[in-house]
Amino acid sequence: MDRPVIAWLAMTMAIAGAAWADAPVGNVSVADTGMTTGAATWECTAGHTVEHHSITLDSGKRRYTLQYQGCIDPSHGEHRPASEGNFGMPEPTPANWYWAGFLRVLVNGTDAVAYRVSDMRVTERGSRGAFQVLWEHPDAQVGLRLLMTPGSNHLQGLLVWKPKPGATLKTVTAELRCYPSFFTAANHRAGERHCGTPRIDLAQPKTLDLVPAQDTYLFYYDTVFDPARGEGDGPCAAVVAPAGVTGGSVNIGDYAVMTNLQLDPAAGQARLAFYDFTGQTNAEAAAYLKAHAAADLAELIATDFRPETVRQTDPERLRQEAEQLLADAGDDGKAMRPKVDELLTQVAALKAKGDTGDWKAEADLADAVMGSSDLFWKLRIFAALNKP
Repeated sequence: MDRPVIAWLAMTMAIAGAAWADAPVGNVSVADTGMTTGAATWECTAGHTVEHHSITLDSGKRRYTLQYQGCIDPSHGEHRPASEGNFGMPEPTPANWYWAGFLRVLVNGTDAVAYRVSDMRVTERGSRGAFQVLWEHPDAQVGLRLLMTPGSNHLQGLLVWKPKPGATLKTVTAELRCYPSFFTAANHRAGERHCGTPRIDLAQPKTLDLVPAQDTYLFYYDTVFDPARGEGDGPCAAVVAPAGVTGGSVNIGDYAVMTNLQLDPAAGQARLAFYDFTGQTNAEAAAYLKAHAAADLAELIATDFRPETVRQTDPERLRQEAEQLLADAGDDGKAMRPKVDELLTQVAALKAKGDTGDWKAEADLADAVMGSSDLFWKLRIFAALNKP
């Protein structure tokens, strides 16, 4: 058998063996529509152009779709208006975490989520599913990473904000909007909204003042629209890590329930988790939170949101491995060196930028490392064939 055929067989067997060995026990399915554009309908003025981007994470137990929309007409400058909100959750249900816009991040009083998106992409597939969004507010870059693990029923979230040169961040507030279980007013029906925490439970029309150290989960439900009664989709909830949260309130309205989390501008980040209990009764969801919210909070606090490839990549170790493979690959290695050197230079530069908290660099590094897998497998095969 001639050498090219041997090389092809060895490479095929090695790749198949590696895929088998590295196959995770569980996977999170990820779907990404990419950024698309179309004519404005409900979002903005007729004749304007709107961009849309949706990403779906499916843990095998719960499927969440998050969508962004914003008008890119030049008349708006860096602003990206959308009449019902810019960042929503249409799945599992349009209610609960509102499909058009459930999240606003107010920096110095204006919503960062309504400004230009500079990056929105999937950062992990497989044993974890994750994506990130970066918004360019005039005073700060605001980022959100959402992540799921196999079999999980919720989204883990890391919200970050970084002041731009010359800007001072006086206030940062996260505003959450939900319609627990059912769109009451839109359907001319009356419900009874509640928000419960480990400390207290209040019904509409009241305002719940939050104690961050104690109100670590927020349970939004409606006693009229409860699947146990054959009504509504089911409740929703959020887990809020106390670090970085200085206070807040929940305005329990008869239609929307609005949560305001006051954040410490100097903290630079906050951690939240989002739950949609569609198909479950109020009692089932409450029982879950009582039994698991504390553990979910601990996991949220401990989670490293950097992409797995970023966490595992050591540029110096990668360079040493590459040099040894290039040497073992002989003449075949000489032909591959320019591509390998280019990759190593790119990895080192991106790792240095990522270590400063640059999310774009981290995502670029993850893409570069994942995209180099074929290059390194070929190099390993040639090293095996040429090594004495």
